[in-house]
Amino acid sequence: MGERFPDIDWYCDKCNAYLNSQEGFDDHKYLWKCTECGFKSSISKDNILED
Repeated sequence: MGERFPDIDWYCDKCNAYLNSQEGFDDHKYLWKCTECGFKSSISKDNILED
């Protein structure tokens, strides 16, 4: 199964850690618990910032 949001970089909403490279990261999950700080960030189209 491919990425739900290809070419989107995800960052923790609390500590700004790069989520895509965290072990087990899956953008099909709607919440991701940051392995750096433990904060649960929402992974949804509503959180994609367009330039």
